[in-house]
Amino acid sequence: MEWAKLRWGVFDELGYPGDESFPLFYILDDRDNGGHFGSGTIHPTYCADKLVEGRQIDKRGRSGCGLNDQGEPDQNCRFLPYRDQIASSSLMSYPLIFSDKVVDFCDDQQSDHPHNSVAPTKQNLFCGGRSVWSVMNDHPDFKDGANPPTDRYVDPVIELVQHADAHYALVLDYSGSMNDHYRVHKLRKTARRWLLHEVAHGSYVSIIRFSKAAKLVHPLTRISDEESRRALADSLGTSADGGTSIGSGLYVAVKKILYNVTNPVILLITDGEENENPRIEHIMKNVLESGVRVVTVAFGSEADPKLERIAQLTGGKTFTVNDVDEGLMLEDAFEGALTYQPPPPKFNSSVVIHESVYKGSDAFASGSFNVDFSIGRNLKLRLDTNDQAHVTQSPHLIRPDGSLVGGAEFDPFTFAWSITVPMAEEGEWQWKVGVTGSEEDFVRVKVTAQTRDPKVEPITTKAWVSSGARDVSAKTERIIIYAEVKQGNNPVVNANVSALVTPPNDFDPPELYFLLDNGQGADTQAGDGVYSRYMTKYYGTGRYSVKAQVTDGGQAVINKGFLTATGQRRRRRSPAFYEDLERPDYCCGSVIPIDRDTAVNTGSFNRVAVAGSIKVAEVSTPEKVPAVAGNKNLPPSPPQDVMPPSGVRDLRVSLIDPSSSHLSSHNISLSWTATGDDLDAGIASGYLIRMSTDAHELTEVNFGQNSDDSSLILDPNMPELLVESGAKIEVTTIVEMELTSGATYFFALRAVDKAGLTSPVSNFAIIHNPELLEFMTFTTASDDDAYFPATEEEISYPASGFTPYSPPLENEIHSPTSEGETISSEETDEENPEGNWSNETEILSTVSWDPGARELSHDATPSLSSAPESAEDPLLAIPIWAIAVIVVFIVLIGALIAVVLSKRRYGKYDCVET
Repeated sequence: MEWAKLRWGVFDELGYPGDESFPLFYILDDRDNGGHFGSGTIHPTYCADKLVEGRQIDKRGRSGCGLNDQGEPDQNCRFLPYRDQIASSSLMSYPLIFSDKVVDFCDDQQSDHPHNSVAPTKQNLFCGGRSVWSVMNDHPDFKDGANPPTDRYVDPVIELVQHADAHYALVLDYSGSMNDHYRVHKLRKTARRWLLHEVAHGSYVSIIRFSKAAKLVHPLTRISDEESRRALADSLGTSADGGTSIGSGLYVAVKKILYNVTNPVILLITDGEENENPRIEHIMKNVLESGVRVVTVAFGSEADPKLERIAQLTGGKTFTVNDVDEGLMLEDAFEGALTYQPPPPKFNSSVVIHESVYKGSDAFASGSFNVDFSIGRNLKLRLDTNDQAHVTQSPHLIRPDGSLVGGAEFDPFTFAWSITVPMAEEGEWQWKVGVTGSEEDFVRVKVTAQTRDPKVEPITTKAWVSSGARDVSAKTERIIIYAEVKQGNNPVVNANVSALVTPPNDFDPPELYFLLDNGQGADTQAGDGVYSRYMTKYYGTGRYSVKAQVTDGGQAVINKGFLTATGQRRRRRSPAFYEDLERPDYCCGSVIPIDRDTAVNTGSFNRVAVAGSIKVAEVSTPEKVPAVAGNKNLPPSPPQDVMPPSGVRDLRVSLIDPSSSHLSSHNISLSWTATGDDLDAGIASGYLIRMSTDAHELTEVNFGQNSDDSSLILDPNMPELLVESGAKIEVTTIVEMELTSGATYFFALRAVDKAGLTSPVSNFAIIHNPELLEFMTFTTASDDDAYFPATEEEISYPASGFTPYSPPLENEIHSPTSEGETISSEETDEENPEGNWSNETEILSTVSWDPGARELSHDATPSLSSAPESAEDPLLAIPIWAIAVIVVFIVLIGALIAVVLSKRRYGKYDCVET
């Protein structure tokens, strides 16, 4: 089902153990099934066309589940479906429903596989209650009747793909406009660095230049040694003139150089629109047929708008370089092309741990960076400048102990110095260089390092944007910035992650976004090491570049994993019973669990990752109004607010005093994570919180439509609610009404911004009166029976549906313990193996919850036709007159003899069997 999630954007339809947002069980409103007002039963969380057959059991091996204060199954309760099912949907409820009979997705209500829109699933929360199949039908794979269902089975075709050395063609613009802003000099300098230091050994590189026509500068050459690298680097020139024919450069690359080679990649760099034939559209068919990936770099604001299109169609990337950039953006673009070369062994992979650019009047430029426990081998500092004369003293490094590392090597072609440390110790390092103090010149520093130990993977970061390489509309689309921080497959949590977004206009300030891994707003799951945030500020149309910066923040830890296996086994169970109980809980719902005992502090660390660029084709901010009658341009009109608050996903509600359910007013506690004014940015203007006994009244379609069926319970503009997005809100309010006996009350909210736009409806939160909560009748099999598969004799559900709760057997009656847990009379079970009910024993039971006693009470009546024969009680065999004589005799003999006889009489039998 992972393919369905990644390909079609759908989500799981099941609950998760211990998850408050996506619980294993929920209250199912029975009015849909002919029930009365406020009625409902506890039901496992899933979506299916038929009731799923199975049983509930305590994961510690006890037959029945304990209950919490609300009368719901406690954290140890699990629903165990049978493998043999009559239900055929939904596939997105796997692995909860583990059956070969489940072969369909849930669809609309009118279909044969109706969707459950009120179950607390990821699909309902993230897709606004829409069914999986309705979401899939919007995808090009199925839209307008494409790929209809078929009964014909198609054998899958599996191809084993192996990494191949990359074949690069640098297709570089040498038209006359490349002389502007020293673009051609920046290009030569950065390309030389890439060829001499970055491109992987074993890769193949060719160089093609184009202006009015294309020319092969250097044929395809394998990078085998320093000589081959330098030969390619020395072929780069700085003479640029003529028009622009991007198509000619692409044609030479795909037809002459990269024809019939493995892993072909074109790095296309240009600064203007085409004005000579052939053009991109003339060569597009040849490019697509060649299978080449195209990485495009737009130099300046006037680069051809078709660059994003060709990158998107070929599965490449797109980057933007501003003219005021000192070289970092162009270097990022060259590094982006390295994505398509075979990844080096992790022991030889390098990570960027520090970047900075200095412009100032001081006589020295300096900075610091941290070397953490996972990296340090072959640490390299590279410092370059726009003018060699600007550096008055060669750079050096300062170790954590204060000692100096000098000996910088200088490359006169790139105005760059480099220092290599074979093994850098952990701690804070510094770099320092003497400069002239000219504010017109700069020095730029980059530090990389490889993993310290081949057995210890480095902490790495990668960044990307949700839009990919295509034009986007900021009016209608929601762009998300992502950064993943991990050590191998282990997420790094509690890190400080920010994204720097550089706008198209060279003189507009960059925007800083703080990315979060809290499961709210743009982030869908807390603790998975993927930090995200919506991009909400736009200065106009054009290309925005994005880069992520990560630091430990003093609190970052590595989640080394967690254990979900159940505890010790109980004796006298079948192998299938053990196998099921000891199956680990599946993961994960709203949050990735973390075991604090195995988690590892990262210590101080820094990482940098490039996300690429975004081509924004439409924004809501109007252009500036032209000057009138000699006046200066008027400021832009206020932008139209097109971004509503993002949805709340963690609404929690509780009755402060459950014993007050019979009163006419109640103190209700509510909490949730604040959302923003524009998606997850800023402060929402208010929250509309509604309560109803009908969950359907609080869905996306019906929320607030009928005030008679739902009511507001808070002033939407309470000051306590107006806090920054991401902050926790906790409020207490009084509800002036008496809770109806046995009723379930649903709560949901919507956030409102200053323009009146509203967020999607939040998750449902629930309170109910547990004193009168009842469960359906059920049947049970003996503990020795295997759970899979089930037989008709073992399953006898009533016509009204599945019974979500299995009370304990007679020999496993729960009694209260501390913390609300339950115990069973295991010792008695071991002493009397003959005391179990037979497979056909049917126990009809009505179970109720007494919050004062914190235990289940039930009236179980075994069927006489199926109950086992027990030993005859001697008391039942004695006539009444004989009993009277015995009583008189005991009274006459005395209390002492009576006590002795009594002890001997009852010491022979087990109290449970009597």
